[in-house]
Amino acid sequence: MGAPDAGIFAKLIAEHVCDGIVLTDADGLIVWTNPAFLRLGGHANTDVLGKPLGEILREARASPACRNTVSRAMEERTSCFVDVMTRPGSGDLSISEIRLGPIFDKDGTLLHFVAVQRDVSSQRAHAQESIDFRAYRRAVAQQAIVSVADVDDRITYVNANFSAITGYQADEIIGKSHRILNSGTHSRRFFLDMWQRLRAGETWHGEICNRTREGDLYWVDTTIVPVHGPDGGIVRYVATRFDVTKRKSIEEELRRAAEIDALTGLANRKRFSYELSQRVMPHGKGGSGQRGLVVMFDLDHFKELNDTMGHPYGDLLLKEIGRRLIARTGPDCIIARLGGDEFAALIPDAAISGDPAEFIRALHRSACEAVSLHDMIYTPSFSVGVTRYPADAQTMEGLMINADVAMYEAKRKGRNRWCFFDPTVRNRLDYRNHLKGVLGDALDNDRFEIALQPFCCLKTGEHRGFEILVRLKHDGRLIPPDHFVPLAEELGLIAQIGRVVMRKAAAALRRMKDLGLDPGRIAVNVAAPEFREPGFVENVQDTLFEHALGADELIIEITETALIGRSTETVAQALRRLQAQGAQIALDDFGTGFSSLSHLKDFNVDKIKIDKSFVQDLENDEADRALVDGLIALAGRLGLKVVAEGVETQAQLDYLRQAGCHYLQGFVHARPLTLDDAVAFLKSAQEAPRTATIIGRGFIDNLT
Repeated sequence: MGAPDAGIFAKLIAEHVCDGIVLTDADGLIVWTNPAFLRLGGHANTDVLGKPLGEILREARASPACRNTVSRAMEERTSCFVDVMTRPGSGDLSISEIRLGPIFDKDGTLLHFVAVQRDVSSQRAHAQESIDFRAYRRAVAQQAIVSVADVDDRITYVNANFSAITGYQADEIIGKSHRILNSGTHSRRFFLDMWQRLRAGETWHGEICNRTREGDLYWVDTTIVPVHGPDGGIVRYVATRFDVTKRKSIEEELRRAAEIDALTGLANRKRFSYELSQRVMPHGKGGSGQRGLVVMFDLDHFKELNDTMGHPYGDLLLKEIGRRLIARTGPDCIIARLGGDEFAALIPDAAISGDPAEFIRALHRSACEAVSLHDMIYTPSFSVGVTRYPADAQTMEGLMINADVAMYEAKRKGRNRWCFFDPTVRNRLDYRNHLKGVLGDALDNDRFEIALQPFCCLKTGEHRGFEILVRLKHDGRLIPPDHFVPLAEELGLIAQIGRVVMRKAAAALRRMKDLGLDPGRIAVNVAAPEFREPGFVENVQDTLFEHALGADELIIEITETALIGRSTETVAQALRRLQAQGAQIALDDFGTGFSSLSHLKDFNVDKIKIDKSFVQDLENDEADRALVDGLIALAGRLGLKVVAEGVETQAQLDYLRQAGCHYLQGFVHARPLTLDDAVAFLKSAQEAPRTATIIGRGFIDNLT
């Protein structure tokens, strides 16, 4: 049988060979290709015939080095092997190997170059995957803690890292269960859920706290993968773990920092709220369903201690109070410092022996025992609110509110006492919260008003001026100042209100003067926080200047609380500056505070105002008469003028005149007036005889 002719070979190559074949002439110009070459390169036959092979390689994204290799081989008539990137008909880039070689005739004359191109993308990818997989295995073996267990959790393999962290060598632990590492940190439910997912064929991931052979705890970030056999059933579990003990330690430190009060070491508000929510949650929802007490403690007059003695004294007291509360309650209780001078306790019934009221009484008594603070003995006092859970409320929020309500009731009753929650007093807290909104709205919308209460010379009856009183109405009803002023001080709003009152007082004085009246001086109450405001004196000066008034038309009334604490010198400097410009200083509520004599000695006041509490019983109380006589005599020796407040009867008036009091203020003379009524009052006073005993009394009676 003869050999097949060349045509058959050409047909075989064209139709059945998967590798691309290209034939060039001796100059490297393409003279023939098979379909596979065109398909691999994404070419048409007409695009390549007659072109240099180097140009086709350039279009095929062969690198310069590759093209240089081919050019050199053609020049030297040798073979070469190169890689090129091609884009076949699919449009995806692929890798091809090209082997190029010369073809000579029997005389050694170069006839052609033949190049064979093979797509090796798949082989290269598999090889790379094999390399990557081996690298991955090495990386995991070096970095991860690896163990393999059978379907019954019998360990069949551990790597060196597993032995290093657990302390168990391979021959000690293979064949045993992972339960040998159980630290007791996690609940039984934790592991039941884990195995339920694994046996369902799911991958499990989580953090586990284990115990080493020596008993030390460590944390691992764990991934457990079920491995399936040919029949689809699970044949083993592969676990990879990474040591996160250091991270967990840092997290615990951060958690403690976030949940522990730095000063006292007690739980903070966040931690207390969490513990309370867990304990009051009913059975069946993950909580303990316990019963007990929630107690709020608020230190009375703590701000005064800080202001007078400094924060180191206050900090020492807070630490001691925390220690006492822990010592008196026991390990089952949660004691927290909620912030500032406020503490809280969560006391389960199991920690209370006997009557809960007696327990609270003893706890309050212990907290209020005298304590040594550096170089002084201090006796703290507490206002305490108590609520029962779950009887009074079934939520954490409700219990906290109830305890607050009870605590404010203790404050309202005079402080330094304890009160159990009474649902009827809840309305008071609601009213307080309502007042907060009213105060904010009043400041934002200029709703504060003033009233002017006249005061007169007690000897002659002549008008001497007005005390300016702040007034606030809401929904057409007057809110008593003793309701909103203490709250404004607590909320830090009193300085803003003071600026409003000073501005309105100056405007009222200007109007009365513009009407040709003689209003005398205006007396404006200034609270201690106002003196601490930057530029207080300048603000007063600007207000007076804006209304073309002088400081000699102003009386600044202060209480003794403004003259104590670390702001004493600030207050003194402000008073001296205002006095130098002509303003007078009156000490209000004289005799009701403390250190009164030292204040008269150290501060250059012009007047003292006898508090109305000493005036109202002058007719019947010998002690009050003695006190008033003494205060007037003392003021006389110091060259001070005396103003009596709250004078309501003729008998009180007669006694004060006889005792030598200088000025009178009270309903017996005149009630607080609106600006229009004050104008009418002044006109009536100027028309009345100068010998009148009490100016304006008849006018006011008719007015009201």
